[in-house]
Amino acid sequence: MKKKIIMIGLVIIVCTALISACGQDNNSQENGADDNADQKENDTTTIELGQKELSLPYVSWATAIASANVAKVILEDVGYEIDLKQVEPGALYSGIASGSADFNMGSVTLPNTHADYWDEYGDDIVDIGKTLEDSVTMGLTVPEYVDIDSIKDMAENTNGIGDKVNWKIVGIDPGSGQMNITENDVMPGYGLDAWTLQSSSGAGMTAELKRAIDAKEPIIVTLWEPHWAFIEWDLRYLDDPDNLFGDADSKHAVARKGFKEDAPAAYKILERFEWTAEDMGEVMDMTHKGMEAEEAARKWVEDNQSMIAEWTKDIE
Repeated sequence: MKKKIIMIGLVIIVCTALISACGQDNNSQENGADDNADQKENDTTTIELGQKELSLPYVSWATAIASANVAKVILEDVGYEIDLKQVEPGALYSGIASGSADFNMGSVTLPNTHADYWDEYGDDIVDIGKTLEDSVTMGLTVPEYVDIDSIKDMAENTNGIGDKVNWKIVGIDPGSGQMNITENDVMPGYGLDAWTLQSSSGAGMTAELKRAIDAKEPIIVTLWEPHWAFIEWDLRYLDDPDNLFGDADSKHAVARKGFKEDAPAAYKILERFEWTAEDMGEVMDMTHKGMEAEEAARKWVEDNQSMIAEWTKDIE
């Protein structure tokens, strides 16, 4: 009788354990199903294109042309239609600030180069983020063979440099940040009263630089890095001991107010976008060697698909 009672007790314990195990297994399966459903929902979350026709004003500088065309190729590949329009620096800022233009990538250089424009328009522009960080420098630039070392040498007419170049600095677009800093800070700061800053354009400046180098004549230009000219020729900045050109800047993507809500996928891509001076240099170099700007951008995008995939993931 005693053995019978023990056996009955053991059966009850085993059954209870089995029922409990089944319940836990079912709960685990249900929890697992819930987790998988949550994960699947997260995996399929996409970012919508929103407004598909977007305007991208840019300035005719080598860095800006390369950046704008890369942005155009990437955004059009995910379904946008991008209208590129070349403008002057002031028109770029005023257009985005007023909402008549949508966004820019590659023309806005902060915090030093475009400080004046940002002070005037920055409150009405959305800074999406840096696309090229702490890599943009600028200065008065000479071919390696020019026999001065510093901007101070210009003031002192060392080795007759002023007479050799007709007391002229070959510049770029009037109103550009580098031209403003050169005219308003660098020239008075170093006492370059006898010198003239000649306005031109990015292309005009490099054309004069090429002519001088081909003839091995001295020349002083306003130039910045990254730029294909530093790849093409042996160039150097004149020393700026007072650092009047400032520290290295960054390139920023910017947009009109409301752009994030109107074109969320484009905003997200621009927010993720970040490349190096070497990346930008590859596009500029291809363009300089005769490839159309959009074709060069397309080639770079095709060669860097793993990077592009990170910027465009989850885009519907």
